[in-house]
Amino acid sequence: MNALGIIFSDMQDWSMTELASHRSVAAIPFGGRYRLIDFPLSNMVNSGMNKICIITKSNYRSLMEHVGSGKDWDLSRKKGGILIFPPYAVGENHGLFKGRLDALKRVLDYISSSKEKYVVLSDCDMICNIDYNKVISYHESKNSDITAIYTKATLEKNSSIHKILYEFDEEGRADDILVYPITQGSHNVGLNSWVMNKDFLESIIYDAIARNYKDFSCDVLAAKVHSLRIFGYEYNGFYAHIDSLQSYYDNSMELLNIEKQQSLFYAKTGPIYTKTKDSAPTKYSKDANVKNSLIASGCIIEGTVENSIVFRGVKVGKNAVIKNSIIMPHGTIGENAQLNSIVTDTYAYVNNDRVLLGYSNCPFFIKNHSIV
Repeated sequence: MNALGIIFSDMQDWSMTELASHRSVAAIPFGGRYRLIDFPLSNMVNSGMNKICIITKSNYRSLMEHVGSGKDWDLSRKKGGILIFPPYAVGENHGLFKGRLDALKRVLDYISSSKEKYVVLSDCDMICNIDYNKVISYHESKNSDITAIYTKATLEKNSSIHKILYEFDEEGRADDILVYPITQGSHNVGLNSWVMNKDFLESIIYDAIARNYKDFSCDVLAAKVHSLRIFGYEYNGFYAHIDSLQSYYDNSMELLNIEKQQSLFYAKTGPIYTKTKDSAPTKYSKDANVKNSLIASGCIIEGTVENSIVFRGVKVGKNAVIKNSIIMPHGTIGENAQLNSIVTDTYAYVNNDRVLLGYSNCPFFIKNHSIV
């Protein structure tokens, strides 16, 4: 594919303080063995892109360790491949970037030197499995300046405030764009992914430099909706937006539905790739009892796990009971402990006989390396 991929790793880190306090949003574990970065990366690779850059903001060590050279996505190449941009200052731009445009200003030289005709922009907090070839074909057919990918979804007021909503005319052209509104009902929800010609993106960045614009959604999409040809491409597959601990928990639990799990991980567009760990198979003791759960490799299960997601390297002690919970990598749940509606971060340790009870609409969170 003749397209350059650009992934923003931390566009909404401020809304996920529990999960992103010590790591990039892109490095948040999801689905038992994946990280959020795996989804946009896999989408681009499955669509034929072989030149992808990731723009980081802060706490990017675990992200760099996970992505490495990109070989697990077939991106370890002499030409093209993957490139990670840590934050750095360019000219008058100092400190951490304050929006997508501000981030793009700092990699303008890289974009300008690229030979690809198109650019695909994507955040990491939207999970889907999409074929960008179809989006680019649609982009060409509409002679569009910007093609925004969206899906139809029903929102509540508390779930709309981190989203971009679109209204389209009969031709499919955007005639109104709402950025982070408070609303409810059925809407066209943007997936924070856009396609445009590289030359057009460069002109946007130069204009942003001249006018000191920083925010792509407000200063370009919403402000110029009537002057630019912005069209929408509808996506109809599995979609999840991770913008809070509650949405992380809810969307993770959705994966226990086999139909939704298959529509994400086994879609015709291609598989979701992740870093190969070469872990040993999970060991189940004779007293282990596992129901309707995702259990990654490298675990030791000696207790009961129901309706839960257990990541790699987790140990569940004898007679421990875990229900409706998410146990991130290398956690330890002691003997006779009871957990319900709990999210434990990496290397969390729950002592023997502890009882931790959360609620499905308010899960209890245990920080990484905590001892409870």
